[in-house]
Amino acid sequence: MPILEICIPFGMILIASIVAFGIGYKKKKQRQVKVIKVIAPKSVYLEALGGAENVLEKSFTGSRISIKIKDFEKTDPQKLLEIGVDRYIKMSDKLVLIVKDNAEAVYHAIFD
Repeated sequence: MPILEICIPFGMILIASIVAFGIGYKKKKQRQVKVIKVIAPKSVYLEALGGAENVLEKSFTGSRISIKIKDFEKTDPQKLLEIGVDRYIKMSDKLVLIVKDNAEAVYHAIFD
């Protein structure tokens, strides 16, 4: 009988510790859902850039598409944001389009 009086409390403490430890480490990882953006047709991008004749040079690096522009008055950067460009940076003679997830696909959609 004295052994049971000693073992039962220690057993309960041991079980409570295991349960508490298990609950702390069983936090579910949230799944990150990757949203695939739809790439607009070439004509829509070129229209927002002021036409093919308004594009003097182009290059692609990482998530950035650099485009040397002839006349900024013909461009519509807001439309670019609507068709999948995450951000744009307007410089003196070029427009840098930042596309986070699929910049290479957007580059090829515009210029191939």
